[in-house]
Amino acid sequence: MIRLLTLSIFACFFFQPDAFQQSWKTYPYHEANSELFFPDDEGWHPGEPIEWWYTNARVTGSVTGKEYSFMLTYFYFPVLGFDGFRILNLSNETDDIFYDETLPCFYTVLAEDHLEIEAVTPGGGPEKWTTLTDPVSGDWLPFQYHLQSTGQHGAIDLQLNTLKRPLMVGGTGYLNQGFDNYTYYYSQTSVEVSGMLTFDGFSEPVSGIAWIDRQWGDFNPNTGEDYEWFSLQLSNGTDINLWNIFTLQNEIPDTSTYRYMSAYVNDTTAFTLSDFSLERLGYNWMPDNQVCYSSRWRLTAGNPAMDLIISTLHDDHEVDLPFRFYEGTTHIEGTFDGQTVSGNGFAELLRHYQHPEIAFLTPNDTDPWDVSIPVSWQLLDPDDGRPLLYDLEVSDDQKQTFSMIAQNLEAPEFLWDPAGFSPDSLYWFRLTGRSIDGTLKTTLETTTPQMIVSDAGEALPETLSVEVFPNPAGETIYFHIKNPVKELLQINLFNTHGMKKKTAVYEHAHAPQALSLAGIPSGIYILEIQNGRSKWEKVVVLK
Repeated sequence: MIRLLTLSIFACFFFQPDAFQQSWKTYPYHEANSELFFPDDEGWHPGEPIEWWYTNARVTGSVTGKEYSFMLTYFYFPVLGFDGFRILNLSNETDDIFYDETLPCFYTVLAEDHLEIEAVTPGGGPEKWTTLTDPVSGDWLPFQYHLQSTGQHGAIDLQLNTLKRPLMVGGTGYLNQGFDNYTYYYSQTSVEVSGMLTFDGFSEPVSGIAWIDRQWGDFNPNTGEDYEWFSLQLSNGTDINLWNIFTLQNEIPDTSTYRYMSAYVNDTTAFTLSDFSLERLGYNWMPDNQVCYSSRWRLTAGNPAMDLIISTLHDDHEVDLPFRFYEGTTHIEGTFDGQTVSGNGFAELLRHYQHPEIAFLTPNDTDPWDVSIPVSWQLLDPDDGRPLLYDLEVSDDQKQTFSMIAQNLEAPEFLWDPAGFSPDSLYWFRLTGRSIDGTLKTTLETTTPQMIVSDAGEALPETLSVEVFPNPAGETIYFHIKNPVKELLQINLFNTHGMKKKTAVYEHAHAPQALSLAGIPSGIYILEIQNGRSKWEKVVVLK
């Protein structure tokens, strides 16, 4: 096969009707310009480093009327003497009961020319995912399967009948994915499901709709870049396969290898594009508070026009092995080409989020600051999946209370207007950086109190001329006021938390005055000198 990524900068393209004059539900089947051939590419590709067969489904029990979902994946990835592993997730959607189970497995049958998998897990019986055959002729029934798997908490024994032609993900069924990986990839976006499901010992007939994903290549979810993946099945018949992939620097580049959407519209129309926006509106910590995933998204695009809200239906449908990731059902609502739509889907989330790390740039503990300089800060761990809003507060009573001076800032700076604030007070700033829903949040405060100054450090309205020495100081520090206003002056010494550590009252003298630092430990302090006006000096005590 020719490995060419024919996405053309991922501009939207449409398949024309003449490309599908051949009935798709037949073997052999091949789409013009695609890389894939059926039934061969439903089977195993032994030359590829990793391969998986994935399906999710939402079904309804005919006896109880309860809604169930499941996800089943067989990985071919030899490790620790096994051929690969199997993941079986079962969920009672009605009662919000979820089980996940990952087990290593051996493949006793793994056909290369069609889909036929027989697997054995430790302590378990045989499992299978096989192509159905005609009971008379013995020929394969195109795109129809038998699925049978048993886990600790339940089992499925189902027949699957594909209702729509395969969706060639990326347009051709082959694409470069992430930094330096490739994958062959197709989806079967609407698959009729019927059969038996057992959950917590109770079995009943079920029916519903499934989704199948098939991938092989060197893109490895276990060792590669994190991603968020979605299958969306809309009420207007459109089905969407959606990806955001993150670099190791927490970025989602605006390229076709890191963001793409492939969609089935009908048997004659499909498109692939990367010109879309996926905005995260909510996040959710797992019960142990160790891992956080996004939980609500807004998907928008211009051609075709879409504005969809995607929401996970459960808080903790997390898989523990082979690593921690979220896999669960979603609900979709919004508009598509101007028409109101709803839908169901699945989300597979490998991306973990953390509370942001933020540091003040100005004011800081080392450089002088005046009110003409904006309060500014730096986000130390930028993350394209976690845009932040900032709230800024100020305190003039040693951090006892704070007043909000700005909310919902997007830029990492704010020019404060101190009108109405006393020029004779010390001020502390408090900054909160948060996700849009407040789930991810960090609050920090300036450690050194600041005074309102402008124009090269002159206190408002007029500064005292004071000489302070030595600095650093040991047991004694001296100060000399050169332009006193009053005969009495007061000295206050604050630590960086705004706590007053020493105070003294003096009569003005033309000679320098001494302040004892006995009992004051080494550190950074603020010396306030009051004499009708105020002057603040940062001093260092070293003992």
